[in-house]
Amino acid sequence: MPSLTALDQPKPKDHQARDLEVFGFSPNRTGGHMARSMMFGELKTLHELLPEYATREDFGRAIEEDNAIGKPTFSSRQKSFRHLLELYSLENKRALFRVLRKIGRDDPASLPLMAAICTYCRDAQLRASFELLREKKPGEVIPRKEMEDQLEHKFPGAFSDAMKKSLAQNVNTTWTNCGHLQGRVKKTRTLPQARMGAVCYAMFAGWLRGLRGEFLLNSTFSALANVSPTAVASWLHQGASRGWLRLRSGGGVTDIDFSPLLTQQEINLVHGSH
Repeated sequence: MPSLTALDQPKPKDHQARDLEVFGFSPNRTGGHMARSMMFGELKTLHELLPEYATREDFGRAIEEDNAIGKPTFSSRQKSFRHLLELYSLENKRALFRVLRKIGRDDPASLPLMAAICTYCRDAQLRASFELLREKKPGEVIPRKEMEDQLEHKFPGAFSDAMKKSLAQNVNTTWTNCGHLQGRVKKTRTLPQARMGAVCYAMFAGWLRGLRGEFLLNSTFSALANVSPTAVASWLHQGASRGWLRLRSGGGVTDIDFSPLLTQQEINLVHGSH
């Protein structure tokens, strides 16, 4: 079955689009990479410092009042908080962020790739940049100008030359931090190591988006986690043993259900009971 660009499917109905926002997806034309990369160092510090049930207000206090991420001025702390909100939402009530934190506790090594997947769901420029990466084989060099051209192709006339340069640098830094690129100046395509937490989180994000069965296994979300459709099942079985999901098999079909990670309200939205 052909692969899908998971967030480039036909536009959902209004109520479905609202549901995606409830889960933590962003419909915005621009995202956090307009100003920064995915800010993984700051996210990791806050993730380790704050409890899993921390609210957006808790994150705000830690950043602005306690200076947990070590910014030199109050203004820079405010900007960092704003950028992190754009990138992740920092909302415990949003399933994408809440589950990132839960799985990140159980599998810390997966956190960089999960952070990239979360921002992918919230940032149109990062999604456009990954389309270019998917065309490249491991070892291929991706000049910054090629990434700039990709952004221009996907958003014609939207950005100045200076902004395209900055965007290209920011998205390249994000993909380097999570293992899809390597190199400080010359960026080379690489493949991150598939890990249980990242694979399950990627499948969770695609499942929230409405992908099921072969469409989910062959989606962009599989590519983000660098897992082949034939290898997904073994990782999901490990996730099921952690209580993250339920797997039901029959007639050669495996049904994946991430309801154990959701609130009852979210379960109703997933299954169309409003």
